[in-house]
Amino acid sequence: MRNSNNSLKLSVIALALSISYQVQADEMERDPILNVTEVIVVHGEKAAVTESATTHWSLNEEEIKATGAQSLDQLLKNVPGLYVRVGGQGSPRVDVRGFKARHVIYLINGVPANGAEDGQFDPSLIPASQIGSVEVSVGPTSVLYGPGGAGGVINIITKQGEDAPSLSGRLEAAEDNTFNGDISVAGSGDSWQGVINYSRQQTDGWPMSSDYNDTEFQQGDVRNNADKTLDNVYAQGSYLLSDNTQLMANMSFKQGEWGKPSRDGSGSGSAKFERVDDYQAKTFQLGLAHKFNEMFTLRGFGYYNQSDVLESQYKDDSYQAIKAQQDGRSTVEGGNLQFISNFDQAGIVTTAIIAEKQSWQSQALASSKSSKSGSGNGGGSGNGGGNGGNGSGNSDNFDDSAWLYTAALEYQYQADNYGVTLGGAFHDQDRVSESESDYSGQLSLYWQALEHTRINMGVARKVRFPSMRNLYAQSSGNTDLQAEVSQHFELGLLQDIGYSTELNIAGFYTDAEDYIAKDLAGTYQNMGDYAFRGVDLQLQNNSIDDLSMTFMYSFLDTEDKSAAETFQTLEYRPRHQLRFQAQYQLPFAMRINLNVERIMDQIYYAQHKVAGEKILVEQSLDDYTLVDLNLVQPLLEDKLELYLRATNLLDENYYQSESLPQAGRQVFIGLNWQI
Repeated sequence: MRNSNNSLKLSVIALALSISYQVQADEMERDPILNVTEVIVVHGEKAAVTESATTHWSLNEEEIKATGAQSLDQLLKNVPGLYVRVGGQGSPRVDVRGFKARHVIYLINGVPANGAEDGQFDPSLIPASQIGSVEVSVGPTSVLYGPGGAGGVINIITKQGEDAPSLSGRLEAAEDNTFNGDISVAGSGDSWQGVINYSRQQTDGWPMSSDYNDTEFQQGDVRNNADKTLDNVYAQGSYLLSDNTQLMANMSFKQGEWGKPSRDGSGSGSAKFERVDDYQAKTFQLGLAHKFNEMFTLRGFGYYNQSDVLESQYKDDSYQAIKAQQDGRSTVEGGNLQFISNFDQAGIVTTAIIAEKQSWQSQALASSKSSKSGSGNGGGSGNGGGNGGNGSGNSDNFDDSAWLYTAALEYQYQADNYGVTLGGAFHDQDRVSESESDYSGQLSLYWQALEHTRINMGVARKVRFPSMRNLYAQSSGNTDLQAEVSQHFELGLLQDIGYSTELNIAGFYTDAEDYIAKDLAGTYQNMGDYAFRGVDLQLQNNSIDDLSMTFMYSFLDTEDKSAAETFQTLEYRPRHQLRFQAQYQLPFAMRINLNVERIMDQIYYAQHKVAGEKILVEQSLDDYTLVDLNLVQPLLEDKLELYLRATNLLDENYYQSESLPQAGRQVFIGLNWQI
């Protein structure tokens, strides 16, 4: 299942270097409707109606660079309504308006990137050096994205060859053998563009806060089992066969290994000693767009995403004796075809057909080998595998799949001062023993009431089908699960209030039925009726020369309507999030970027035994404040930049989950260069 990609990576890099001498052409003129990376149809210079009529946040390449972020998860901390947390799996997860990470659709150039096993995505695997922009849509998003996305949709648009330097790179280092680096080659011509990027992340772990006191499973200044190594090769390109026909392609290869830091023993939960001892992933995407005439356009893409993961559970915190292993493969493959009818002043109609196959294979292994890198052999009970009732194998092994089909129709109408989007979709999940069907719908509109005032409103019904893990995991799966259904309501205002200041505020209410979560026995169930209500606010000011300031605030109130009164607040969802960002350029060209984040009022439920029975007790996480600072000094006419960045500058000792301490102060020094 695992073959080394080293020779392929070297070949790709060699090819990239061999073409680096090519001079980039002027920016190519393309009709935006041919851009397959945008799922929502854009025609002409105006923004899509769907984006104007719903809450939509965008980070461009300049903003990404200013933050100093090194991976996608660090970038997403800068978006209102998003909460980036690290839980028991050791990987960053992005929650949106109270919905967990599995309710967020991730796209790379418009193509789905979520895994088949649990429907999640690790944003730390995407280096910032590959990203040209990030588009975040929340609330009543378009039906063209398919099922899921109750939290929102995050589309990562990679850098394009016509906009990127011919040859560029980055190197940075910090303590504990921490090293991040990448190199990119880009080129373009009259009818083509392309980028090839190689990046590497490595660390022996991250530092603990100086205020942290040693516990049973965490001693010393470096977080135990927090090492990570990841190599990533990515390439993308597009070619204009004619003024009306465009081809695009993407591919990536990743491999690495990392630890999952365990609970430190300070809480009620038990500690698990786990690692990802081998990770390999590959992605292939191919897209085509053809404009028949001014009225009709056909575009679509096919994709294949595969990840192989060898996860090991160890007997103790020495991480030497392996208790059990699971060798798993997640595969998502499919296609999306859109037929676009442009009726000019009468609007645009998009018809979409989506078919996707989600597969998950796992083999539980037992091993007596005393090495972190050993793969083990033989049989045993393990921690993975199938469900005895699904006819897919024995209790130690699992191999099954499901097809997901969508037929969607969306209409966009845009006048001089208002616009409307109306969409509907039918979804079907074809499982092993049965299938389930449901529908989604969306209506949104905006009104440019005044020159500097825009009001938007949206409603939607969304559906999320259970993942492979929800249905078939050995210890927690439930084949009787039904699809989650959520109702979304949103009202927003975009207001220019003068003095180069803009206010963007949105209020929302979401009702989620049959929400899938684990019960006290650890089995996935349709838990009941959840409600999320809140406000996202962003205030931007550029009234002072060379100074840009942004203030963000998110309020979230959660409710489990089916729970007892004392347990109606949902856990690990901050009630208040405040952020302040400022960027200032000094007279000698140095840029200063400051980011301050305050997270408040977050609860969780800990299990305690009383009279031999497990009961839940509400607990609160401490509020915390994080300060990040990035100093950049350009040299050699911006061909070289030296920078110094610090994360958690105040060395805050904080938790985002019970008994899982987070990183203390880290200081990085690095350089960016380009030719």
